[in-house]
Amino acid sequence: MRIFIVLTFFATVGIVCAQNEPYALGADISKIQQDEKSTKYYRNGQAKDLFIILKESGFNYIRLRLFVDPTAKVTEDKPNSDGWSASPYSTAGYCGLDSTIKVAKRIKAAGMKFLLDFHYSDTWADPGKQYKPMSWRNLNFTQLTEKVRTYTKESLQAFKNNGVLPDMVQVGNEVVGGMIHPDGQGNTQNFATLVNAGIMGVRDVDANIKIMMHTITRHNNTDPDSWFATLKSNLNKVEANAANKIDVIGLSYYPMWHGDLNNLSRVLTALASKNNIKIAVVEYADFHRQVNDLVYNLPDNKGFGTFVWEPQWFDGDSSKPLFDWKNNPAGRHSNARLELYPQMAIDYGLSNNTQPSSSSRAASSSSIASSSSVASSSSMASSSSVESSSSSAEDITPVLSANPVKNIEGIRIYFDGSRVLIKKTSPNGKERIFDLKGKER
Repeated sequence: MRIFIVLTFFATVGIVCAQNEPYALGADISKIQQDEKSTKYYRNGQAKDLFIILKESGFNYIRLRLFVDPTAKVTEDKPNSDGWSASPYSTAGYCGLDSTIKVAKRIKAAGMKFLLDFHYSDTWADPGKQYKPMSWRNLNFTQLTEKVRTYTKESLQAFKNNGVLPDMVQVGNEVVGGMIHPDGQGNTQNFATLVNAGIMGVRDVDANIKIMMHTITRHNNTDPDSWFATLKSNLNKVEANAANKIDVIGLSYYPMWHGDLNNLSRVLTALASKNNIKIAVVEYADFHRQVNDLVYNLPDNKGFGTFVWEPQWFDGDSSKPLFDWKNNPAGRHSNARLELYPQMAIDYGLSNNTQPSSSSRAASSSSIASSSSVASSSSMASSSSVESSSSSAEDITPVLSANPVKNIEGIRIYFDGSRVLIKKTSPNGKERIFDLKGKER
């Protein structure tokens, strides 16, 4: 009888898990084609393809940016004080359509999902600049709207023809101040019209592709929830129920610009409480475990996932990459921060095949404790912090799961690095932990 109950419950677990998309443990490595021409990547001293390193470390999603014409010189772009210029982004065409398709093939070959980030520009689009592509400069607003749709459609059709259709698409990059300036700037209805055109271009190719809108964690004291509410209202004016086409709201989070972890927690909580939508931190480069814990533990499974930004090299804005430069042998070598990810993959129910080192498990425990001080109501508690109870364990059937399960009717099953443990939350909020023999820990 006990075996029957276990198997029945295990089958139910499988059904529940199948209905929920796995947490996205992602990375943006758009610059990889440039970087690997002169750089080798190492994990634990062994040179490997970066895609393989990330896959082995628990990553399951890759994000790539796409420019209309990365070889174009943008009129408004001026070199900064160091002489650096944002355009042409790449005379070799990196992050253009053909180049990005080649990288997308490597994503799929590695067995990971693919997020495509349309910038709708020839170079970087961010809150301060959303330059209209040079080849679109003579279009009026009606023509521009149609161009956004056809360009989106034709680009995605090219990915489809090559067998690498994205699983998700970003319609614009950090569009907190609109997109394709000046047409989509300072006029929220025009902005929504352009966004809807991009969404329609996606739907023209495949209605199953997820749609993400990308803003930032904070901008001039205007929180993303109010920005998103305005966008949804205006989208529905363009087309009835158009706002329902958005599947995920994505945030950029860089502490130097967007505040501390408490601010991130506050913004995530507000978005989750006011919107029935998945939420992602689609750019971050510091506080790796803490950011993921905050997103993963959002209520009602609203945490879609995260995408660490250019982890193979980026160390600007006080960020912390996952690889460090070393000269012997020369190249980028994985560091302790990368070793946080295999444990996250296990804790979030993504893999039982990763091999986190003992140091990564120690770092994971420390990070969980740290993030719980930021938002204790949403952070994962370790078994040592759960209040013990003398109640009988007979009302819970131990279940061995090949993959950890997030939440099933008040029960969380997870792997602590050496064993499977079961955490049960009672209706009054009390938490109890059991091992597979039913013994309370």
